[in-house]
Amino acid sequence: MHTNQVYSELVTVNNGPHKWWHRRWVKIIGIFIILLIVFAVILALVLNFVVFAPKKSETNTTVTALSSPITTTISTPPSLSTTSSPPPTIISTPPSLSTTTPVVAPTTNVLETTTPVVAPTTNVLETTTPVVAPTTTLPQTTATTTTQQLEWSVTGNMNNARNWHTSSVLPNGKVLVTGGEIGEWNGNVSNSAELFDLSTGIWTTTGNMTNAREWHTASVLLNGKILVTGGYGNGYLNSAELYDLSTGTWTTTGNMTNARQWHTASVLSNGKLYDPSSSTWTTTSNMNNERVGHTASVLLNEKVLVIAGSIEGRTYNSAKLYDPSTDTWTTVNNITSPRERHSASVLSNGKVLATGGWNDNIGTLNNAELYDPSTGTWTTTGNMSNTRDLHTASVLSNGKILVTGGLGDGSLNNAELYDPSTGTWTTTSDMIDGRYIHTASVLSNGKVLVTGGRNDTVSYLNSAELYSLFETS
Repeated sequence: MHTNQVYSELVTVNNGPHKWWHRRWVKIIGIFIILLIVFAVILALVLNFVVFAPKKSETNTTVTALSSPITTTISTPPSLSTTSSPPPTIISTPPSLSTTTPVVAPTTNVLETTTPVVAPTTNVLETTTPVVAPTTTLPQTTATTTTQQLEWSVTGNMNNARNWHTSSVLPNGKVLVTGGEIGEWNGNVSNSAELFDLSTGIWTTTGNMTNAREWHTASVLLNGKILVTGGYGNGYLNSAELYDLSTGTWTTTGNMTNARQWHTASVLSNGKLYDPSSSTWTTTSNMNNERVGHTASVLLNEKVLVIAGSIEGRTYNSAKLYDPSTDTWTTVNNITSPRERHSASVLSNGKVLATGGWNDNIGTLNNAELYDPSTGTWTTTGNMSNTRDLHTASVLSNGKILVTGGLGDGSLNNAELYDPSTGTWTTTSDMIDGRYIHTASVLSNGKVLVTGGRNDTVSYLNSAELYSLFETS
C-alpha cells in the first residue's frame, strides 16, 4: 500500500499539465525570430552606412563671384495641403559669393527646395492645421572690391644721361627733355634736347637749344610752343628760347630783365608776363623776399602761391600770393615747417599739398601740409613713410598724388601715394632705379614717365620708367 502510493505520486508529478512556453516548437520559433531581428538590424546598418553613405557625401559646391546676392527659397510642395501657405525661407548671402549646395537629410516629401533633398519617403496626411515654416531673412549686403595693381615698367633709355633737366608734355603727347648736366659726376652742362614717343617707347634727338643750361624752366605755352628760361650755363642766364614742335627747331626770344637759376615759371591764362606775340617780358612787382629752391603753384582762381625756399642756406617758412589781375603780391600765413627743395601739388579740391624738402635745422623732411585758398591757412596732414627732398610729385587721374624718389638715406627708389580723401599715405611698388634731381611727367594715357636723375651707384642716369595705376572693380 505504501509502495503504491509512492508510485501514484510520481506519476502524478511526471504527467502533470505542461506550460505552453515549455514546448519545443515555441522555443524554436522564438530563436528564429531573434535571429531574424538581428539580421534585420545588421541589414539596416549595412544599408545606412554602406549604401546611403555615398549619397550623403555627394555635395556639389560652386563658388562664383557675382555682383548680386544669391537667394535660396524653401516652399511647401503640393503634397502638403494647408489652410494657409507658409512663407518661404529666404537666405541672402553677400554678393561676393554664390553657393549652390545639394542638401542631404532624411527625406520627407514635405519641403521642396531649389536644392535636392533625399530621405526615407513618408506620406504626409492632409491637415487643416496651418503649418508655418521658419523664415529667416539675412540682411542683404553689397560689397564692391576694387583691386589696384601698381606697377613700374622700364621703357627706352634717353640718348644722354642727365640730371637738373626739364621735361614737358607736348600737345601731340610726346615728351620734350631739355638741357641739364650730362655725363659723369660734375658733368658738362648740355644744350641737347630729345623727344619721347609714348606709342613706341623710343627717344629721338631733336634740335639743340642755343644755350647750354641746367636749373632752368620749361613751360608749355597756350600756342603749343615751349618756352625755356634762365638757368646756369656759361654763368647765370637771363636768356630765353622757344621750341617749335612742328619744325623741331629753337629760336631765341626776348631776354628776361634779370638772370636767374633754380627759379620758377608759371603759365597764366592771360598770357602775362611773357608775351609770345611780341617776344617781350614785362616786369611785375617784387616779392618781399628773394629765394631759391621754392615752389610756385597756379591756383584754381588763377592766383600764384609761392611756398618757402631759402637764401644763403637759411630755409624760409613764408608764403606769398600773386594776383595777376592787380599785379600785386600779398603775404599769407606761413607754412608750419621751413623748407626748400620740396614739392607742391594743386589737388582737385583746390588745396595745395606741400611735401618733404630740406630744413636747415632738421635735415630732410617727411611731413606734409595743406594750404586752403578759401581760408588762407595751413594744416598738417599725414606724414610720408620716408624723408625726402629733390623728389617729384604728380597728380594722377584718380586724384591721388604720386611722390617718387628723392634724396633721403641716399638716392631713393621708393614711391608713395597720397589720398586726399583720407589724408594718408600708402607705399607703392619701387622704381627700378633710385634717383633724385629727376623729372616726372603725367602722360595723356594717365601713366607717369620718370626720366634721368642722379643715383648713388651709377652717377647720372639715362634710364626712364613708366608708372601705371590699374583699377579693377
